[in-house]
Amino acid sequence: MYKEYLPCHILAPYVDRYWEFKGQTEQGMQIKLSTDGCTDFMFILESTVNYGIIMQPYHSYFIGPMDIGSALITSSSTINTFGVRFRPCGLSRFMKTSLSELTNIRLSVNDLDTIFSDSFAERLFEEQGIQGKINLIERYLKEHLYKSDHTMDAQIAYAVNQINAHEGKISISHLMNEVNLCQRHFERKFKLHTGFTPQKYNSIVKFKNAIKILRNESSDNLLSVAVKAGYYDASHLSREVKKLSGSTPNFFLSLLPDNETTIIYTK
Repeated sequence: MYKEYLPCHILAPYVDRYWEFKGQTEQGMQIKLSTDGCTDFMFILESTVNYGIIMQPYHSYFIGPMDIGSALITSSSTINTFGVRFRPCGLSRFMKTSLSELTNIRLSVNDLDTIFSDSFAERLFEEQGIQGKINLIERYLKEHLYKSDHTMDAQIAYAVNQINAHEGKISISHLMNEVNLCQRHFERKFKLHTGFTPQKYNSIVKFKNAIKILRNESSDNLLSVAVKAGYYDASHLSREVKKLSGSTPNFFLSLLPDNETTIIYTK
């Protein structure tokens, strides 16, 4: 039911991926979502879902950066949603907003000055296939990209890339020295553009790497996974995975290996 699609190379520095969640469900089904450090626009194309707020068909919603695991609950026997997931800092290339005020927040686009509107969900619904939806999104985003004079903060974009490259195991004090910012200024700017403190984002990236290791691990040795991922011990790993995904490490050990797809599952 859940599929992800990569953006074109022009949008790849800003957009992480597009996703579609469509198919038969059961009313009241809980869909658990792990935090990934990104922000999403969610377009409800059919049926109603509950994701902290009641999301209505043919409406558009903004999902702020999440620092805890969350759940979406279906309200009918079908679900049909489409989403655009922006990389940390990526959204700032299209709109000017402080993500520090939107962490763990879900809003109708009518409550925020965004690049999308409710009418965009209706336009997506009218497109018959997934490629048509992606083409519509990409034409729209490219148009905004060329017209916009917004820029990403180079220091924070560099810091985000370094944290990603080091899989959440980089020293934040070392990173501050690299970008030549004092701690207070660095943390303020980082949270403004990503919604997280550098320490929190570091922990989210470390968690994402731990999930990749778990999904490719051939044994159930959690201590080995913890050491590889940079945690103190298996208990530390278990606490972080539970907090950021809502499930246990053993759940991810039972899944088929998949390095690319963002963790999303039903229960």
